[in-house]
Amino acid sequence: MFIHLIVLLTLFAGANGVAADRTKGKEEFPKLGGMQIGSSPYPGSIASAEYRKEIAKLDFVVINKPSRNLTEYARDIKRHNPDIVIAKYMNIAETRLNDNFYDTPLREKLDSEKGPNNSNASDWWLRDKDGNRLQLWPNTYRVNLSEWVRPDANGKRWPQFRAKFEYDLNMKDPVWDGWYMDLTNWEPKWKGGVRGDFSGGKVSNEEHNRGYRRAHRAFWNEIRRLTPDKLIFVNHDWHHHDPDGRLANNLGDYEGANGGYLEYEMDWVDNHRDWKTKVYRWYRRSMTYFSDPKYVLFDARGRAGDYQFFRYAFTTALMDDGYFDYSPHEKTQKGVVTWFDEYDLTGTADTRWMGRAVSSPPDQPWKSGVYRRDFENAVALVNPKQNGTVTVKVESGFRRIDGRQDRSVNNGKSAGSITLQAGDGIVLVREGGST
Repeated sequence: MFIHLIVLLTLFAGANGVAADRTKGKEEFPKLGGMQIGSSPYPGSIASAEYRKEIAKLDFVVINKPSRNLTEYARDIKRHNPDIVIAKYMNIAETRLNDNFYDTPLREKLDSEKGPNNSNASDWWLRDKDGNRLQLWPNTYRVNLSEWVRPDANGKRWPQFRAKFEYDLNMKDPVWDGWYMDLTNWEPKWKGGVRGDFSGGKVSNEEHNRGYRRAHRAFWNEIRRLTPDKLIFVNHDWHHHDPDGRLANNLGDYEGANGGYLEYEMDWVDNHRDWKTKVYRWYRRSMTYFSDPKYVLFDARGRAGDYQFFRYAFTTALMDDGYFDYSPHEKTQKGVVTWFDEYDLTGTADTRWMGRAVSSPPDQPWKSGVYRRDFENAVALVNPKQNGTVTVKVESGFRRIDGRQDRSVNNGKSAGSITLQAGDGIVLVREGGST
């Protein structure tokens, strides 16, 4: 009877889209993620059942849509894949001027409250020293989320108000595994060099930067209070402010997030970025910033059909424990799931086929400048672009993936000598593995 009850409860949880154990990241590779928040070729975007089914192929996803049905869409994704970790996108540093159930109450709140003073900073909108509202994107304006605004009648400022707003609307539902926050930069981004005046002229720009970080931490503290069981993920640029690699021990107001988004960590437009001193170092360093279970989303933006660039980015991500996200370089780059043979052995396996990593993230090249990492059922090799074309020999017992997309590389043949172009990589299947 007791065993039957456990089984029934488990089936009920899966059928209703309740989250699996979100505190333990996926152990097998490949780890696949997605920032699914942009324009989509699917009619209605995430309202499309077909699109949600594609999203469910991933292991970790961030979704967003100003829809009253967003939580139900998340629940539907969980029905397809009960193990997927789903976070809701939000950006407390900006608000749109749209008239709808979501944006209108936020705009009204910002209009009705009092800023640091009655002249150039008179409400909760962020303004420059001359009193002009600021924006990064059309129809979207910056918010003064700092402690320098005057609290509302309940003693709350924007971080506390916004956390409760999101909680009531969506985040109290157990289907959500975490909160994702955009623009959690080390210092605010500005358009055209025009800076916001958070304090109404009271403090320096550097103190404004610190206040910006404290405001995000205040938001985190409030969502921790409201949802202590959920995770926190962020879009960050912290590695750009960490020349000596010591920020992990000095995060201060940004300490405590469970994962981060490395947006366009590799980009075919900027494919000359030094792999070892920038791309790989930034990636490895970012893995140290976050608390367990370290959901770091490694994002690469490439052209459709550019399988060499995909392999280069994918094998780079495999050198550590991040989740890989491939964004096609087009207007639907954050609204589509792009699939590759390497993800599931051309449809012959699931997305755990590589197994667990059996070697640590490499600090040095394995051979001839090529980096290598081993898994239970596979091996990944990556050749940095600055290394030039090289040929390396792998030991017996490996074969190439029998693929459909790029037969010149993934032809199913036994591997021996592997020639890797500059800026390329390959995943080989370990013969006799459990795939």
